[in-house]
Amino acid sequence: MILVFGGTTEGKKVAAILEKAACPYYYSTKTSIDFQPGAYGRYRHGALTAVQLQAFCKEHAVRAIIHASHPFATLLHATIHEGAQALSLPVLRFERSYPERQEHPLVKYCTSYAEAMSWLDQHPLKRLLALTGVQTIAPLTDYWKNNDTIFRILPRESSLALAEQAGFPKENLIREMPGDDLQQELDIIRQYRIDCILTKESGESGFLAIKIQAALKSNIPILIIERPALPDTFIPVSDEASLMAGLNSVLS
Repeated sequence: MILVFGGTTEGKKVAAILEKAACPYYYSTKTSIDFQPGAYGRYRHGALTAVQLQAFCKEHAVRAIIHASHPFATLLHATIHEGAQALSLPVLRFERSYPERQEHPLVKYCTSYAEAMSWLDQHPLKRLLALTGVQTIAPLTDYWKNNDTIFRILPRESSLALAEQAGFPKENLIREMPGDDLQQELDIIRQYRIDCILTKESGESGFLAIKIQAALKSNIPILIIERPALPDTFIPVSDEASLMAGLNSVLS
């Protein structure tokens, strides 16, 4: 049995690869999503602590973990690391692809949100477009309560509920999926009169290259929060060949 942490484009790729290889697996997400496993998969949802993760792995005789969740799921990174280390389970990290970092005066990479906020404090704006996700609304409260800010969030009721819980004004929300439509991004920048973008280093799956291109075409700065480092014990894989080779190696 293999335990897959998904909820992303990469997670679905992993599930498809395991179905093709006839490998039994559990597909796990934090919240309930529309996921239909095939003949070899089972689905579960709900957050796990490290202790709960260990209990689950013991109960279902899990022999390997494939971590294909979002690169900014820092709590999950730590939980998987702690749980896997306790059971001596191998963890394969199915990583998304990332565009090469651009050297440009308008493109600034920040090691943390604190660094980004410091830059924003030193460079006053008329309106910021935050593409960092609904989970960052609450941590960035001090900024948006004092500075005009637009947040784009996923068009889900759960996302809207989190935004409302944080007290963010509903009229400053854009509820739509990100995509690879450059014109759509340019239209948002023009319509809302945006003069800076805040986003995350979310890779090609997060359409980072499109966001950067939109900022440069609009001649506005884009602040990019660098993705967090992963534990050294995670085994990086990025496609079907490397994933199956990794599984064969750790399960042999």
